[in-house]
Amino acid sequence: MISAISFIKKFKSPWYYWHTGQKKIALLSMLLSAGILWIGLGATVGFSIAGIILAILLDGIGLGLALLYLIILRTYIPEWINLKNNADALVMNILIWPLLMGFFVSRISTFIVAKSTGKVSNEK
Repeated sequence: MISAISFIKKFKSPWYYWHTGQKKIALLSMLLSAGILWIGLGATVGFSIAGIILAILLDGIGLGLALLYLIILRTYIPEWINLKNNADALVMNILIWPLLMGFFVSRISTFIVAKSTGKVSNEK
């Protein structure tokens, strides 16, 4: 259990490197994440670039925004105007799927960039 937690701690957000003054790693990993997400989601599936950029910039906070929509805001959209289905599809395509993919892709790409620059320690 402890080794799994230490393994997960290696995968830091790009914002960790941004706030610790290692802006080069943060920017390179965000660009790598955006490229991977654009190829994976934008070019093949047709997701919007706005959703991909939001996924990269919001990171973990975006998942909270998606939950906020699902739990609170969705109930205030009236069903009789037939807008709820369109709003759900918009939130799914712009927030939820890109954010879920972006969360994992950004952590992995940040680890790869930090490892290639020698900034990841091999602590256990």
